[in-house]
Amino acid sequence: MAGLISAGIVSTRPDPTIATEVVQASTTTDDLSSLSTRFDRPDALQGWQEFQVSGWVPKWEPPRIENSQLVLEPRSSGWFEDNTAGHLYREVTGDFIVTTRIKVEGTSTPTPQRSFSLAGLFIREPRTIVAESWTPGNENWLFFSVGTAFPAGRPQFEMKSTYNSLSTLKISDAQEGWTRLRIARSGELFTLLSQEEGSDEWQMLDQFIRPDLPETLNVGLTAYADWDSMAPDYPNYQQYNEQGASTQNPDLIAYVESIDFRRPTTPRFPIATLDPSISFDPQLSEARMSDLMAN
Repeated sequence: MAGLISAGIVSTRPDPTIATEVVQASTTTDDLSSLSTRFDRPDALQGWQEFQVSGWVPKWEPPRIENSQLVLEPRSSGWFEDNTAGHLYREVTGDFIVTTRIKVEGTSTPTPQRSFSLAGLFIREPRTIVAESWTPGNENWLFFSVGTAFPAGRPQFEMKSTYNSLSTLKISDAQEGWTRLRIARSGELFTLLSQEEGSDEWQMLDQFIRPDLPETLNVGLTAYADWDSMAPDYPNYQQYNEQGASTQNPDLIAYVESIDFRRPTTPRFPIATLDPSISFDPQLSEARMSDLMAN
């Protein structure tokens, strides 16, 4: 069963000496660096896969490279319960830390003005969908995005976890402009962190416990917008997935500079808190925190 731990906000400067000690204990041999991508060349999307279902209308404009950035421009769409949206991804097996530098704007304003218009990191259980035989109730994923949620027009983060198509979301304040988002997987534990532009400190916003998710996941990016136009059709998932929202008023453009993948340097540890003062292995907790917040 999926769960959510509200961990509050933690920010700190990492202690690199402790992290180095634990690197030697790591048994991981592949570092995932080959999956990292800077979107600064025309062929930067080679090797990336796009979520598409034959018979379902696309939920965003084709992702494109412009001015050395990936541009994501969603139609009125959203990942919610059995509603689907746009997703670019790599397949990743095992533990990972994924980080992106992203900026989200409205089409004519610094912040989108339609509710639940955001973009960011998206992690989904691989699933083959055939439109003719699709059945609801089988979506498993989580995401961490930035833009505006509710009320619309305010810079916000959205964190959402979906288990067997039951979605639970959380909203917190963000800032306009460029932001770095990070999700770290350690077994069943997923830690969400952000870093404001101009800061060298990371803030931990939350942690999800998802023992249901498999070893191999689709890990990458999403963008979606304009729940206001989707709401009248909810919960007619099949109609939405096949035809899209009946009205279209999207107000979001996302710019992505890069996305980076690496392995954690600490092993799985059966406690979610990062606070060494209440850990039964303070050194390992400190090392994990340093690794999560390393630039």
